[in-house]
Formats: sequence, C-alpha cells, structure tokens
Amino acid sequence: MDSEEATPEEVRRATDACLRLLAVRGRSRHELLTALERKGFSEPVRTAALEQVRGWGYLDDERFARERAAVLLQRGKYGPQAVRQRLEAHGLSREEARAAVDSASGTVEFDAEAAARQVLERRGLAGRTLEPKEHARAGRLLVSRGFSEDVIQRVLGDATLEPSGRDD
Repeated sequence: MDSEEATPEEVRRATDACLRLLAVRGRSRHELLTALERKGFSEPVRTAALEQVRGWGYLDDERFARERAAVLLQRGKYGPQAVRQRLEAHGLSREEARAAVDSASGTVEFDAEAAARQVLERRGLAGRTLEPKEHARAGRLLVSRGFSEDVIQRVLGDATLEPSGRDD
C-alpha cells in the first residue's frame, strides 16, 4: 500500500475504512488521516479518500467541532476550557475549537456555574460546609475539568456550595 500512485482500488479501500470509522461517530479530518496512515495507506491515497468522503458531506471539521462541543457541554462534566482542549486533541486549531465551544455554548444554553455545581454534587462535595482539604480538592477538580477561575470562585465562594440566589 506504500506505492506513490493512488490506484482506484486503494482509494476505495481507504474510503471504505473512513466510512466504517464515521459510522461509529463523527471524526475530524486529522483523526481520519491518522487512522489511514496507521493502516499503511500512502499519502496520495489518503488525500484522495478524504477528498471523496468530504465531497459526500461526511467530513466537515467545523460541523464535527460544533457537535462534539455541544455533546461534551451537555453532559455537564467539563467546562469550556476542557472541551476546547479535547477538540484540539482531535486535531482542530485553537481558533476552530474556541469558535465551536462558543457556538455550542449558546446552542445548548450552557451554564458553567450550574455544570460546576453538578460536578461537585457527583463527587459528594456539594450541599454542606467543606473542610479545608475538601475545599482544595473541589477546586482542583473544577480546574481539571476546565472551569474558569471566575466560575470556581463563585461556586466555592459559597461555603455550603448551595445554588446561588437562595434566600437564607
């Protein structure tokens, strides 16, 4: 498969490999390119196959980024920064990742503070006064999940971690 020429048979096999991967979930161009490279397809074959798949509308990095960002934000496990990092790991540029997260945040009505509180609730770190070690652990957890310092401060600034706006 390392020939310099892109024979129709090799391109078909590479295209089929792309379609099998895309049938499982959306992929970025970078992911498909890497997969084809691992399978031993030559550069001209990889290029031709990706062009074929793109031409059919199955490969669109912008759409992939928006959809992936929306899914990750809806799950409520990650903040915007962590979602951007995951998109960059899929081979998208920093600008593409940022634009996708900004677009998806509006689409899914993402509330970073509510998501951060949900992360803490899942770990049993909400609804009570935290000891200093638990408070530090909660802060580290939220940082690792990609929440901004501002959101972390708002969430952890409330000693009981109860939802804001509550009358005491």
